[in-house]
Amino acid sequence: MAVYYTISHQFDHRCFLENVREGFSSYGQVQMQLQFLSGIFKGIVNSFDGGYLTMLERLGRIKILVVLDDVSRSLEIDALLGSPKERSLGCGSKVIVTTRDEQVLGGFRKYKPKPLSDPDALELFNQNAFRKMPPSEEYVHLSRRAIKYAHGLPLALKTWGAHLRNRGPSVWKDELEKIKKIPDLDIHHVHHVLRRSFDGLDEYQKDV
Repeated sequence: MAVYYTISHQFDHRCFLENVREGFSSYGQVQMQLQFLSGIFKGIVNSFDGGYLTMLERLGRIKILVVLDDVSRSLEIDALLGSPKERSLGCGSKVIVTTRDEQVLGGFRKYKPKPLSDPDALELFNQNAFRKMPPSEEYVHLSRRAIKYAHGLPLALKTWGAHLRNRGPSVWKDELEKIKKIPDLDIHHVHHVLRRSFDGLDEYQKDV
């Protein structure tokens, strides 16, 4: 998200499409295509009577920035941007795809973000959990547990910090225990936990 806002001013049109996997599953391909076009053209697109590919041809004449967040299948990219043979984007356009499965990226250049160091992770977590208030010794200990489970992922640190803000120590302990009990917790599991947030951990544990 930070990269998107940093460079978005360099493009004629832009779209940040969140939760692509969930969107396709819940709303279907047509609704996601409409949402994508509405984001690009900054207006409500209710239909594409002339055909979706015809609408996409307009993108070949403009410089656009597209971020597709949490893509689970290459078919989702093709449904939104057209297949690699059909895809036509204006000169200088950029497409950023986030996914848990590298195979989805196909010919896209791959970049795996490095996790934050413990000091940087703790600083980011504290910014979101305590704002500018210095934490007590008990919260310092709990914060170190939280960053251990977040694996240095900035999104995890921000989400968990904001969720636990103004909560009592007993709530912190309960939530962190739920995270700890998830077997084989790795980066992919952290992503699932983020999407469902702490409130959905019990449901997640049933799915594991």
